[in-house]
Amino acid sequence: MKFKNFYLKYRLEILVFLLALLARTVLFAVNYQESGFDLIGASHGDDGYYEISQGLLSGHGFTGSTEPPYVANPLRPPLWPALIAALVLIFKSYWAVVIFELIIGGLTAVVAMAIARGLFDRRPLALIVGLLVAFEPYGVYLSTNLYSETIFTFLFLLFFLFTIRYFKERNLRNAIWMAMFLGLSILAKATVQYLPFIVPLFILYLGRKDLPKDTRRNMTVFILICLSLIGPWLYRNYEEFGVWGMSAQPAFNLFVYLAPTVLSIDNETNFAIEIENFVYKKGIDVNSINLGNSDFYMDEALAVLKNHKMALVKSGGTTLVTFFTHDGLLSVLAHAGIVFKNDLSQPALHLLLSDPMKLLSVIWGYLDSPAVLILLARLFWIVTTVLFFFGVWKAWSKKEINLPAVTALLVVLYFALTTSVNGLGVNARFRTPVNTFIFIFAVYGLLGVFKARFGKAR
Repeated sequence: MKFKNFYLKYRLEILVFLLALLARTVLFAVNYQESGFDLIGASHGDDGYYEISQGLLSGHGFTGSTEPPYVANPLRPPLWPALIAALVLIFKSYWAVVIFELIIGGLTAVVAMAIARGLFDRRPLALIVGLLVAFEPYGVYLSTNLYSETIFTFLFLLFFLFTIRYFKERNLRNAIWMAMFLGLSILAKATVQYLPFIVPLFILYLGRKDLPKDTRRNMTVFILICLSLIGPWLYRNYEEFGVWGMSAQPAFNLFVYLAPTVLSIDNETNFAIEIENFVYKKGIDVNSINLGNSDFYMDEALAVLKNHKMALVKSGGTTLVTFFTHDGLLSVLAHAGIVFKNDLSQPALHLLLSDPMKLLSVIWGYLDSPAVLILLARLFWIVTTVLFFFGVWKAWSKKEINLPAVTALLVVLYFALTTSVNGLGVNARFRTPVNTFIFIFAVYGLLGVFKARFGKAR
């Protein structure tokens, strides 16, 4: 009887979870077959998480090095590699990691539904958002390999779900759960390392007129829990590199991605040429960038950016458009063994502005190849972006923008701004953690269009 009641209450969530799990399982099966039934080949990512997990399992520490000296990894936070190693240690196989990711990816769609209901209490909206998260190709793809986005997105959305609950019931319990999931999120992906301070300030500012007496206490506990979770990792980096910090990724991205990007814009070349000239021809090993020497590489990058201010502005504009509209389908198809010739030597947006006829020629040539799927996916994200901004305007004009919804929009803005340091290295991965929020407002806008169109027709 209890199971029947549970099923009746959560049947839509169960359906979305099973569909999301099925989509991920099917894609992994395709990738597994394409890799020659090599589990690691099918699930291996480019960020070194597999190698670090091997370092942990081999007793060499948090390193991706396969031979002495085992150099400590300065870029990746610890949670995902440690979790991979723990699952392999317990179950004696990386199959456990793959199955874990497939399940977490499916559950993410369910959490997305809960967030949608928390922002706008509309059952159809929540179901559509859940289905979009379940089937969005790049999100499905990320759930089949060892990138950190799947576990990070799951934890981060749980943090936001408890943030919604905190706005409704400003009690200490919700603040503790918020802090726990945000702290774990930071340990999975350092992008959100500033939120333990931004979120309390935002909550205190919003409630400055009618602030409950215990809000300051709750936010203090929130900060302390976050710091207690990331504190050991900060200390590890201090011991290894002499600097308190989460990761050398900001300096790495500025030096390896953003500086060559602005140079390619002003020199009218492509990214590959500029990174070769700016980095590799100088004999620089980008793997040597760590927290201890990050100031040097950051200063080198900033010196370039100061001399190319207009290119930096152009890069920021391109990055913002790319953040919202990149589909990531090229990676999905390539991993599944579907390849074709790429005739784009520059980002499509650059060609659109500089040589639109050439861009049209390239698009025409893609129409009779699998690349047409990418064109359709890109069109989907362009329409989704337009609907997202329309939905924001619509919700604002109807006075349905509540505090959780404002927070969701600020989170999207936060990710869009922090993504800008990646220059031409930006792709759909950077947007994945906030796809849920973009889908929510896009579907809200779409339902508004349908209501206006067909409501009047009646």
